[in-house]
Amino acid sequence: MKHKRRFIFLTVVLVLFAALAVFLAVWFFGADYSAFDAAAQKEAEIPGLSSGLSPQGLCPMPQESGYRFAMSGYIKGEPSRVYFFGGEKEPKYVTLKDEKGDISTHFGGITRTESHLVVASGKKLIRFSLADALAAEDGGAVTVKDGFEVEGFRSVAYCYYYGGMLYAGEFYRPGNYETDQSHHIAVADGETNYGVVYAYEADESAEGGVKSITPVFALSVREQVQGIAVWEGGIALSTSYGLPDSTLWFYQNPVGGEPQGTLNGVPLYILGKDNLTATFEMPCMSEEIFEEEGRIYILFESKSNQYKQFVRRQIGEVLSLSARRDGNG
Repeated sequence: MKHKRRFIFLTVVLVLFAALAVFLAVWFFGADYSAFDAAAQKEAEIPGLSSGLSPQGLCPMPQESGYRFAMSGYIKGEPSRVYFFGGEKEPKYVTLKDEKGDISTHFGGITRTESHLVVASGKKLIRFSLADALAAEDGGAVTVKDGFEVEGFRSVAYCYYYGGMLYAGEFYRPGNYETDQSHHIAVADGETNYGVVYAYEADESAEGGVKSITPVFALSVREQVQGIAVWEGGIALSTSYGLPDSTLWFYQNPVGGEPQGTLNGVPLYILGKDNLTATFEMPCMSEEIFEEEGRIYILFESKSNQYKQFVRRQIGEVLSLSARRDGNG
């Protein structure tokens, strides 16, 4: 009887190991990213990964700066960082400080206005001088100029600058990243959007970089949005969380048309099935994006130290693909 129980136990263990082996084989080798691989173009290696950086935000730099990209991110237990990389100069990073000292919040997105860089930091958008950041030494600290809190947000996840408007968006995932109930908006065919992007009129000379902390309009967006790109006629959203595949969602830009309602007295435009033009599947952990000259540039977090052992695809470069989505990849 003892030998029989041992045999059954060993059989169960072997079956479990075999099932685990099959699962891992399917997980790591079963995904098909052929369409993504055919469309994506490598642009620049992501710096800071060996230091434990978790990349979060991405925006373009002016050509005369000698860099192509600015990137925000955080390292557990250290001040958060803004990196400059690509182009003719060697990569460098700066940290940010205010009257309380080094800033170590979970930096989200980053964007560039005419003369400043803006970072999503907790409930705020904070800004600092582009010239000061470029003049700083590698690893040096730059003083934050000012900022403002986005009313109604539990945190600001991403930001974007386009057409004189500064956008600030939130991330929703049920249970651990909730949003205000007023931001849960029913759209077509029973679909519900759970996040909001506010758009402010930018003003370089004004406090916080905006003419008013009251938004000009709001966008209703889906869950798990990590970044937004806005251009003439189009909007794209980068969505991801954890190990499942990421998705780019492409929409016709509804701004300028008739609003679908209001949110706290602000005109509201909905991004949903009615103006969705295409989706595009990608490997996991896409973060912030931006559009420039007809291409979408994408930052990934999948090669950061805390995740790279578990993901199907480690991506250590900024990638780009065409912003034109016509169903042909």
